Amino acid sequence: MKQIPYLCNDEIDFREKIESFKESLAEMPEYSCILATIYVDSYFQEITPRLVDRLKRLLPDVKIVGGTVSANITAGVINLFGISLTFSVFFKSTVDVIAIPWKDGESARLGKDLLWYIRQLYQPVAVQMISSGYNLDLVPFLRELSNIPEDIAVFGGVVDDGTVSGPGFVFTAEEFIPRGMAVVIYKGRSLFVHMCSSSGWQPLGRKMKITALADNQTTIADLDNGTTVRDVYEKYLGVNWNESFLDEAVVFPVCINRNGTILNRMPRALRPDGSANYGADFQIGEVIQLCYGNPTVVIQGTYGIQYDMVRFQPEGIFAVSCWARRVLLNKDVNQELEVCRSCAPSTGIYALGEYVRDQKGRIHLNNMYLSIVGMREGGTVNLPNDMSYLHQKVRFQNKGNSVLSHMLHFVQAVSEELEDYNRQLRHIADTDKLTGMYNRGALDRLLEEEIRRSSEKMEPLSLMVLDVDNFKTINDNFGHLIGDASLMCVANIIQESVLEIDFPGRWGGDEFMVIMRDADSEAAMKIGERIRRNVEAFSMENGMLRMSISGGIATLHGLDDKDSLFKRADDALYRAKYKFGKNNVQIIK
Repeated sequence: MKQIPYLCNDEIDFREKIESFKESLAEMPEYSCILATIYVDSYFQEITPRLVDRLKRLLPDVKIVGGTVSANITAGVINLFGISLTFSVFFKSTVDVIAIPWKDGESARLGKDLLWYIRQLYQPVAVQMISSGYNLDLVPFLRELSNIPEDIAVFGGVVDDGTVSGPGFVFTAEEFIPRGMAVVIYKGRSLFVHMCSSSGWQPLGRKMKITALADNQTTIADLDNGTTVRDVYEKYLGVNWNESFLDEAVVFPVCINRNGTILNRMPRALRPDGSANYGADFQIGEVIQLCYGNPTVVIQGTYGIQYDMVRFQPEGIFAVSCWARRVLLNKDVNQELEVCRSCAPSTGIYALGEYVRDQKGRIHLNNMYLSIVGMREGGTVNLPNDMSYLHQKVRFQNKGNSVLSHMLHFVQAVSEELEDYNRQLRHIADTDKLTGMYNRGALDRLLEEEIRRSSEKMEPLSLMVLDVDNFKTINDNFGHLIGDASLMCVANIIQESVLEIDFPGRWGGDEFMVIMRDADSEAAMKIGERIRRNVEAFSMENGMLRMSISGGIATLHGLDDKDSLFKRADDALYRAKYKFGKNNVQIIK
């Protein structure tokens, strides 16, 4: 593989660069495929069809993909103006380029069609997607496409869609697409792909739950049942809700934890009602936090990528970086692109969203990421003996970034101290003083949360309430100190008898509760019987004090809330104590 990038100043320069490439092509060995990647800024949008026609006439066999961008990456340097033209010459591998015009309401079908196409190919190794068009409903599309083999790398991004420099488009040799995708599929057993990514953004401040969404689940309409996005940005960041909102807020995304994957969402559009669109999807009930980027951390994160990519020794690099990274780093933005200069010839874009694939193979639209994709044909490489020169110290051209970095380090340190203190307070507030278990308030909150989680994931949930038999007699015969000690012993038995995923606690007095995750009636009954037997086998005061416990279990039904679930468990407990003579566990399904 050989990659040759050019930055062209105008249409004439574009033609001359093609001629120059044709001359160099004559000196290369026989090739299997050539891909031309073209990125243009808004100034050249009108002449882009002519550029594509020119390239097709001069090199009719070349595959073409491209789009309009606010900034391109050519030969490892960011450019805000010009035409980026990069030729990727493959000697053993090939690429397919596909145009996907978007059809609202057919997102899942489009994803299935692309999935089927990829499955028919011989040894696909990477999929590159560049998309255009505001507020595409990508969730069904990406869900279907996530079924491609997990070893296929996925990368790419969103070009301008009107939120930065005007509506843009993507294109292939045959088609220009204002709403949709241009997809490149790289294939061949001799093509090796290595992908690295880095963010550097960190969460800060309180967590907020999403309680209402709009616009294909990309607009947050409500937080915590009454708070708007405008409230959050004005209160915590002092960002005014006006025409300059996006300029100021773009480097302050929100983050979510989706099934173990941290995803960032960059604000893209504001609404008069205080809601904001983020250009990528959320889910009701997800918890968000504001994030900030520390310039030092952001750049240092790219040093690991550089080291990793030098070890891979690519022959060509494709880069995608978030537009917000350019805004944050400003004059220092080329420092993050050092990997694109030290490893191999490169091409890339600054995007309004980056396509990423998590460790489980799921594809997401993300923000704030730098993704570097290295490619080479051939297997074994000779690693350089000395790579110490790669370890660099961040040196800011923009001194404001240095000051900002120190201030953010201070804020993070103070925030961590405060969060640690708050964790201690929450633990105290949630803990029963006598037994050290969850107290009634914590159990009440956890039960509500687990019912919601279980309903969303369609997983079983059971609730067990327990009551120490004849506890008043224990207090009367042995005294309250021994009574308290017996409750602590019962609490220990319960905690040792349940699973790690369960939530055992003291409901009050001699009553206990266990919230049993992922437990149907049969599994819950086994846990209840285990607790009952262990309590029955325990004794105190040299065997003079023996105890027993009764329990009631209810399993979650589709229409249950916490009150109805608790009532059935309490009814089952009443049956165990007064119908079956105590020291037993009953269940109401």
